[in-house]
Amino acid sequence: MGNSHISVQVRLPDGSAAPNGVLVELELQNTEMVTQDQTDSSGRCNFSPPGQAIYLVRAKQAGYFDAVVAVDIQNTPTGMAFLVLRPKPETTPPAPPASPKGATGPTVSTIDLSVPEPARKEYELGQQSLLSQDLEGGISHLKKAIELHDQFPQAYAMLGAAYNQQKKWKDAQDALQKAIQLDPKGAGAYIQLGATLNREKDYAGAEKALKQGFQLDPEPPEGAGAQYELAYAHFSQGRWQNAEPEVTKAISAQPDFALAHWLMAQIMLKKGDGQGAINEFQTYLKLDPNGPAAPSVGAVIPKIQAVIQGR
Repeated sequence: MGNSHISVQVRLPDGSAAPNGVLVELELQNTEMVTQDQTDSSGRCNFSPPGQAIYLVRAKQAGYFDAVVAVDIQNTPTGMAFLVLRPKPETTPPAPPASPKGATGPTVSTIDLSVPEPARKEYELGQQSLLSQDLEGGISHLKKAIELHDQFPQAYAMLGAAYNQQKKWKDAQDALQKAIQLDPKGAGAYIQLGATLNREKDYAGAEKALKQGFQLDPEPPEGAGAQYELAYAHFSQGRWQNAEPEVTKAISAQPDFALAHWLMAQIMLKKGDGQGAINEFQTYLKLDPNGPAAPSVGAVIPKIQAVIQGR
């Protein structure tokens, strides 16, 4: 398999994690099988596709309709697939296993169970549109879902994530705060809010939101991205010592995460490790040679080298 990565989260209609051991298949667009895996106790699994393309991710479980979404990673090495298993009306699907004592994770909410079918359908259409990189279409469906049912935290959370992709930070913040108000146990909304507040330079607020998200779900689907955002919040408040272990986790989880290497280079400079900074900057340039920080990184490496040689 290649360096590409697809994170998969399978849930039930009420928002809880799917049963352990759901079969998840990765297919090409022509439905040719690439590989398969099974979900863990939190309804997650991961794939490393052979290349950057459009893939189909399909979840199969007895008593449920198949759930399938398209994931486009043609222009990015990573993607996420959110699938909802809907029970067949003529069968009684198996109940999810009980969570281990002390475990934290998604909880079933009466809010989720109250969502009417038309709103749920619009939500799922919005989800599919976003996974196909159709942001405007996804936002339109999610707004419609909220119009049909204004007490729909998952729709607000996904709408906030879509606004984040459009860099509409204030709209994202409003949607995510509404999601949290409706469902204070929705970890994903806190993680997305943390990312939003980082972009708005509210680093203390970002840190608080991200820590709440990790407390609710120590292994959120956002994975390395969430760790990076927490590291960035620490670093931006002058606490590089706190940022270092978080960005280390991000790089360990996703070695090809270019921005994490950029942040690690900044931390190396704070530590006085010039060669370590150069190594991380060079890794950033290798992974993202046309990235937003590439010009400044390319310019600073010779300056660091000059300082090292002048000692």
